Amino acid sequence: MFKFFALFIILSPFLTLNAATLSVTPENHEKNKEQTASIRATSSRSTLEFFNQCYRNVPAVIPNTSTTPANQLPVNISAFNLFGLTDKLVYRDDVELTHDDKFLSSNKLTYFVKDKRAIAEGDVKFVNGNVTLHAKRIATEMQTNQTSFYQSNYQFHGRNGRGDAARIFDNGQDLYELNDSTYSACPPEDNTWSLSATTLYIDNKEEVGSAYNAVLRIKDVPVFYFPYITYPTSDKRKTGLLFPSFDLSTNNGFTISQPLYINIAPNMDATITAKSMQKRGTLLSAEYRYLFDIGGGKFQAEYLANDKITDDKRYLYHWDHNVSFAKNWNFNATYSSVSDDSYFSDIDTPYGERSDNQLLQTANLSYRTKNWNSELEVRNFQILGNGDSPHKVLPKLSFNLYQPLNWKSLQLDLYSEISRFTHDDENVYTGTRVHIEPKLSLPLYYDSIFINTELKYMLSLYEQDIPTLSQKYSWYRDLESQVLRAIPSFKINSGVNFERDFTFLNSDYRQTLVPQIQYLYVPYQDQSAIGLYDTTLMQQDYYGLFRDNKFSGYDRISDANQLTLGVSSSFLNAQGQEKMRFAIGQNYYITESDVTLPDKTRVSTSSSSIIGEFDVNFAGKYFLHSGLEWDSENNIIKRANSTFEKRWFYNTYAQLNYRYIAPTDNEDLQVNQLGTKINWSINAQWTTFASYYYDLEYDTSFESIVGLKYQSCCWAIGLSYEEHMSPYYGPLSSINDNYTTEQNFSLTFELMGLGGVGYSDGDESLFDYGRPFYLQ
Repeated sequence: MFKFFALFIILSPFLTLNAATLSVTPENHEKNKEQTASIRATSSRSTLEFFNQCYRNVPAVIPNTSTTPANQLPVNISAFNLFGLTDKLVYRDDVELTHDDKFLSSNKLTYFVKDKRAIAEGDVKFVNGNVTLHAKRIATEMQTNQTSFYQSNYQFHGRNGRGDAARIFDNGQDLYELNDSTYSACPPEDNTWSLSATTLYIDNKEEVGSAYNAVLRIKDVPVFYFPYITYPTSDKRKTGLLFPSFDLSTNNGFTISQPLYINIAPNMDATITAKSMQKRGTLLSAEYRYLFDIGGGKFQAEYLANDKITDDKRYLYHWDHNVSFAKNWNFNATYSSVSDDSYFSDIDTPYGERSDNQLLQTANLSYRTKNWNSELEVRNFQILGNGDSPHKVLPKLSFNLYQPLNWKSLQLDLYSEISRFTHDDENVYTGTRVHIEPKLSLPLYYDSIFINTELKYMLSLYEQDIPTLSQKYSWYRDLESQVLRAIPSFKINSGVNFERDFTFLNSDYRQTLVPQIQYLYVPYQDQSAIGLYDTTLMQQDYYGLFRDNKFSGYDRISDANQLTLGVSSSFLNAQGQEKMRFAIGQNYYITESDVTLPDKTRVSTSSSSIIGEFDVNFAGKYFLHSGLEWDSENNIIKRANSTFEKRWFYNTYAQLNYRYIAPTDNEDLQVNQLGTKINWSINAQWTTFASYYYDLEYDTSFESIVGLKYQSCCWAIGLSYEEHMSPYYGPLSSINDNYTTEQNFSLTFELMGLGGVGYSDGDESLFDYGRPFYLQ
C-alpha cells in the first residue's frame, strides 16, 4: 500500500483533473426573470434549491446575435466630460462604451479614433456575453477584439468560474491568458477552494483550463502544488484523474481507490482505477463504454494478482452489449464471471452484489418482423456457493409466428424451438429438446364482456445422453434416452368489466371491477423419463393463477382440470392515474394434478392457496403494497410481503418492509424478515440515510447502514458506515453460531469543478433505493 501512495505522490504534480457538473444553464434572477420562472416551473425541489443557492449571483450567458463583422460596427461612447482632438479623445466621469456585444464603464477613457483602440482607467467594468470583469486598467482593440486587463477580477457567465489576476489577456476568440492569477468554481463570496498559478489559460470554446506552477488552496491554506494541471470549466468530459475515495473495513483494512478517466472519443470512454487494499493488495479495474448509431455497451474487468489473505489471484469480467442493425436484426450479450464464490463478499465492486448467487452468461441474435420472429441463443450460469450448476444452453434456436385468420378475431400462434443442453459434470445427463406448440386463440368482446378461448397442442421430442454409472440422484434411473411427448390443452377465460363513477373527498374517481372465471384442461402424462434442463416451480401470484402451466420451461407440463375464480378492482382519479388496486383469486381442482418435480411429494388438495394483492397510492405521499398467499385448507399463511412508504418531498422518504415465506420440505427455508430504509434531505446541502434489516426467525441482524452526505456548490463529502453478514452456506439452524459480520467505513470527498462528480439532484443517490410499488 505504501508503494501505491508513493506512486500517487510522484504522479500528482502532473495531475489532470476531470469533472462532470450539473448540465443546467443558470440564469440571472434580475435580468432573466421569465427564463428563471420557466426553470422554477419545470424543476424538482432539490434542483431549485441548488439553482437558487449556487447560481443566484451568476450572470446569464447572452448570445451574440449580430451577423455584422465587429470591425464594421460603430463604437458608441458617452460621458459627462470630453477633451481632446480628432484622433485622440479623452472621456471623464461616468464613461460608458458599447461596441457589438461589449460594454465598458470607467472613470476615464482614452479613445484612439483611427485604429479604434481604447484605454480605460479607474473603477473599470467590462462585460460581454460570456464574462464580467472589474479592473484598474483596460486596454482594448476594437478591430481585433483583443483586450488586456490589469489588476482585475472576473466572473464567467452561465457557470461558476471566477477569480482574479495581475493581468488578463483576451485574444478575442474566447481564449484567456492570466498571469499571477487565481481560479475557483465556487459561487461568488464563497472561498472554500481556489487554484492560484503564475500562468493560467482558460479556453471557453474547448471548456478547459490549464495552469502552470499552480497551488491548490482550501480556505487559503495551501494543500497541493502542481507544476502543471488541466481541469474542465464545464460538464464536458475530459481525460484526467478523479478524486480518490477511501474505505476502512474489517475485511480489507484501509483502502484507497484512485480512478483515471480517459475520454477516448465522443462515443467512447474508459475509467481505470487502482484500488490499494491494506490486507489484500492492489486491485486494478477498468471500465470501457462505447456507443454507436446501432447500439452500444460496456466492458468491465478487475484483477488482483495475489490476494494476501487467500494467496490466490482474483478477477472479475463483465460485458454488456446491445445492437440493432439492418432494420430487423438485434444482437445482445451479457457475460459475467468471477474467480471464486467469495469474490463479491471479499471485494467491494460496483459490478456485483454480496447477495448474488449466480452470474448470467448469454448471447442472443434475433430477427423480428410484423408476424414472426426467430432467435438464436446460448446461455450459461456461473453458480456461486453450494448450489447445483444448471445445464448450459448451447444453443437454442426458436421461431414464433403470429398469424390472424380471416374469421372474426381468430388467430394462429406457433412457437417452436430446438435446444441443446450440456453440462460440465460428466455424471449429469445431457440432451436435445425439440418443442413445437401451435395455438388457436379466439378473443371475443361484447361491450363489457370478454371471452378468450385457446386450444394448444404441445409436442416435444427429447434425445438424452444418460451416464451409465451415474448415481447422482435416485430419480436418474427413470430417465430414458428418447422420449416423445404430446399433450393438448384447452382454456377458456371470461370476465366482465364493470365501471362506476363516484366522488370522494371532493375528488372524482372511477372504479373498475373485473370478476373472472377460467377453465383449464390439460390431460395427465407421465414425464418422469424426462430430465430437468430449465424447469422449476414458479412462485404464485394473482396473475399466475391464470397461467397454463405452474412450471417454467417445457420439461414438465402440469396436468390440469381446474376452475380459477378471481376478481380485481382499480380506482382511478380524473387524470386516469391508478390510485388503488386490489385483486384476489383461487384455483379449484376438479381433479388433482399428478405431475411433480423429481423427489417432490404430490400434495392432495381440492384447491390452491388464496392469493391476494393490494396497492395504494394516496395523495402521492403514501404508498402501500401487500401480497398474501393463504392456505385455506390448513389455515396457514404460506407467503406474505408488505412495503409501506411515506414521501415528504423529493429524495426524502421512509420505507418499512416485511416478507415471510413458510417452510415447505425443509425448515431451513423459512424466511421471516423485517427491514426499514430512511432517506432524508435535511436541506439543499445535507442528506442522511439509514437502513436496517433483521431476521425474526433466527434473531439476527444481517445488514445495517447509516450515511451522511454534505454537498455545497463547490465541495462535497460523504461518509457511510455499514455492517453486514458475510455469506453463509451452512445450515440455517446453526447460523447464530457460525456466521460472521463485516464492518465498513467509507469516505468520499469532491471539489466541484475540479475533479468532483458534480451535483446530483437525487436520481443517483449515495445509496440504492428499492421501489416495489406498482402504482406510480
